[in-house]
Amino acid sequence: MNKFILLVSLVFLSLTLISCSGKQEGPAEKAGKEIDKSIDSGKKAVDSVIEKATERIEELSDASDGPAEQAGKKIDKALEDAADKVEEISEELKEK
Repeated sequence: MNKFILLVSLVFLSLTLISCSGKQEGPAEKAGKEIDKSIDSGKKAVDSVIEKATERIEELSDASDGPAEQAGKKIDKALEDAADKVEEISEELKEK
């Protein structure tokens, strides 16, 4: 009798597990997937807004350089150009 009850229990348990293992999606599963899609879409939108805001802030900080900053940049550029020219001339002199 005990073996019979055990056998029936195992068959019932096996049928229960087999019926639950299907790929059928219920309404809760579908709703969960839609929520996941919405969250991913929201993340992409927020990332895009943050990227645009960062670019705009960088543009504004570049535009807000004062006269001293602009003059300093021009001096740096002139020094770089002068160093390049000195290098060219020294190369020419070495060749002669």
